[in-house]
Amino acid sequence: MQDSGVSSNGIGERLGALRQTLVGAFGVMIVATTLASVLNYVFSIIMTRLLGEAGAFASFNSLNAIFLIVSMGAVSFQTVITKYVAEYEITDEPHKTKALVEAFSRWLVILGVAVIVVSVAIAWPLGHLLKLDSPVFVIIMGTSLAVTLYLTLPYGLLQGQQRFIGLGTASIAGAVLRIIAGIVMVELGLGVYGALGAATVAGFIVATAIVYYYRDFLRGKAEKIEDFHPSKALWMLIPVAVGVFLVIFMTQIDIVLVKAVKTGAQADLYSYAGLAGKAVLFFPAGISLVMFPRVSQLRAMGRPTRRVLWLSMAACLLLEGAVVGFYWLFPGFTASFFAGKHGKQIAHITGIFGLRFVVLFGIVMAVFAFVNLLVYYHLALDRRAFIALLLVGAVAEIAGIIAYHKTLPDILLVMLIVGVVLLAANIALALKEAPARPQTSDFSNPSDMPII
Repeated sequence: MQDSGVSSNGIGERLGALRQTLVGAFGVMIVATTLASVLNYVFSIIMTRLLGEAGAFASFNSLNAIFLIVSMGAVSFQTVITKYVAEYEITDEPHKTKALVEAFSRWLVILGVAVIVVSVAIAWPLGHLLKLDSPVFVIIMGTSLAVTLYLTLPYGLLQGQQRFIGLGTASIAGAVLRIIAGIVMVELGLGVYGALGAATVAGFIVATAIVYYYRDFLRGKAEKIEDFHPSKALWMLIPVAVGVFLVIFMTQIDIVLVKAVKTGAQADLYSYAGLAGKAVLFFPAGISLVMFPRVSQLRAMGRPTRRVLWLSMAACLLLEGAVVGFYWLFPGFTASFFAGKHGKQIAHITGIFGLRFVVLFGIVMAVFAFVNLLVYYHLALDRRAFIALLLVGAVAEIAGIIAYHKTLPDILLVMLIVGVVLLAANIALALKEAPARPQTSDFSNPSDMPII
């Protein structure tokens, strides 16, 4: 029995050590984010079956694309919170973490209320522009966004404290709860209202659970700390928010534009194919979650960061190659799996070089996944110039789709050209990286920090 106990402790220690390495952290977060992403896509697939009324799924998907654009941009709050919490963990200053969390909690509540008010104000004109059946859809989306904004706080706290298992569990739980809530509300007759409102229900439950977990830490008012101003963190929020938003914008705005420029039937086909294509984008999300704080710490220590970047890109290539390769080998199955009865129509659409539509969609999103990884790398190095590249790319993509959308593959060709140019430009910028001098002496044993 004693040997068994020693063995169990040894396994626990090895798992703990593994999570501290780059590869170990990648493994934990890749598994968690992949499961969460798969479950979120299962939700969308289920909605394709339940929202059977003509145009209903296109209405849901166009609003869901807008929700993803804005909510993924909101991840910038989580990124900033993560950065500062991680630093305070290293310098053993939990009182600063508490003050920061208290300040961000107040700001996010105010911002959430403002988002709901704005969604009410724009509900009717936006509903008319997107040809929605009801302006209430926009209000429900705004409420879901408000909850998602606040959820970045507990997520950032978990990530900053490197509680990756807790963070992954919360992400998976949110996806499962969204499926359950969506099915229940749609089956109760709420239709698109229920499909859109499911994110609100799931987000509220997960946020409440995490806050309860931290109840002892958060109890009571944070003490005032001399020369400590949490509002300074908001300055970092600006480039992070802009960079993240622009990448997500370029990977989701096509759904909205197709809804506006194509017929209802073609918009539906594009939306169904998009379920398969955009799945590729989210598989390597866990890599960015690990790479960003690691590169930030190495940069502050004055240590090289390119090795972390190349390992991150290699891991991304393995994931993306596996998924896109599966699409290429089994295009018919992939189209049917994601689009159901519409799969046969999608499977017969071909684009450049004779590539099947779902395969081409996957390649385009894979390119943008690499762009997203490089964006986090540049942010970790406190760079700003890359934002101008993204802005030009976003304008070019919108203009290109509006001017060149005769066929559905034409739209993807525009996105592919924009993505490849952005990828090449950002790689060129990354090659110029040089480690900074150490910015602080508060890190303990930096030479012992595990890289691989």
